[in-house]
Amino acid sequence: MGDLEKLDNIPGIVGYAVVRADDGAVETVKGSSTASVGDLTAFFSSAGEVIRDSLNLGDIQYISICYGNSRLVIFTRGAKYLGVEIPRETEPGELIKKIEATEATEPKVEIQLPRSISSKLQQINLLIDEFGGKENKNHWLALLNQGLGILGGDLNPYVGNINLKFEFKDNPPAEKEDDFVQALRSIIDFLVKKAVEEMGSSQARAKVQAVIEKMR
Repeated sequence: MGDLEKLDNIPGIVGYAVVRADDGAVETVKGSSTASVGDLTAFFSSAGEVIRDSLNLGDIQYISICYGNSRLVIFTRGAKYLGVEIPRETEPGELIKKIEATEATEPKVEIQLPRSISSKLQQINLLIDEFGGKENKNHWLALLNQGLGILGGDLNPYVGNINLKFEFKDNPPAEKEDDFVQALRSIIDFLVKKAVEEMGSSQARAKVQAVIEKMR
């Protein structure tokens, strides 16, 4: 999540809260807001996940809720949600740019994945490349987002499409390794079934075999 103290130095921020995406627990609340920023962030981030998954919307950039003279902007940072209260007239995009500017000087989190997870991640990226090629890759990334919405569960906050690749945005907790491996397997099965639907079993099987060869 980076150094939250830097948020205290950004003009216009009234208060903020950090909520864990996996269980909705409020981790941090700071500032002078008179509203329950922690509870609002937890509730609307969870509601946003339900709407996103129900409508297969893929990644949501942010959620903005207005009340009184205030606006609460909620967006993801790694495997957590950050809810920031600002004056109602402030544009959410403007706020996010300011926060990203403070994070640009911070060292990036080094992602370290267990082999069981990294091999499944590699397999998914190779399948996307095989099924989509250069011309149709965005279509398969959209199908991947659809599969994540249906099957990702607790995995979703930790992953995303970064520079046209499926990547982890934060280190997975050790206790979730088996669950995440199973979720990734389910997503692989989902992609293969979609390939069979779109290109027929023979062509899909040939492309899956090509991926298997590349992973040896």
